[in-house]
Amino acid sequence: MTWYGRGPHENYWDRKTSAAVGVYSGRVQDLIHNYVRPQENGNRTDVRWVTLTGDDGLGLLVVGMPLLSVTAWPYTMEDLERARHINELPERDTIALNLDYKQMGVGGDDGWGARPHPQYRLPCKPYSYSFRIRPYSPEMGSVETLARQAFTVEEQPSLDTDFF
Repeated sequence: MTWYGRGPHENYWDRKTSAAVGVYSGRVQDLIHNYVRPQENGNRTDVRWVTLTGDDGLGLLVVGMPLLSVTAWPYTMEDLERARHINELPERDTIALNLDYKQMGVGGDDGWGARPHPQYRLPCKPYSYSFRIRPYSPEMGSVETLARQAFTVEEQPSLDTDFF
């Protein structure tokens, strides 16, 4: 996974001042954080674009319009919900990619039971956000250039296209 956003460590809406905006990269397995109790982890905020690629450089490119919160795991949300201990999390052959508008802050600044401050909560209401997603290969050019381009009609990915 390579992303242009805050990093290199996991960061959240209310926990991001130590995470500078830049281009970062790492294996998905190395970007997760195994908490004592399995839970959502490894979030990156203020992401402008992210690529997920295999060893051959082929993969996909996602561009936030304008910004996203992104996580990638070698397991599923269902795996996280079922596991009571870290050793119960399977490592799958697929990657779960979460593309969020935002995640509520983690809180806990005056005790682990403390809720996030009001400005870092997401009230229950409809939200709308956008992103572009497209196949990627190194022959297409630099990610930075591709992330700035709009899709033409001919380049619109089809849902029945096999990207890999």
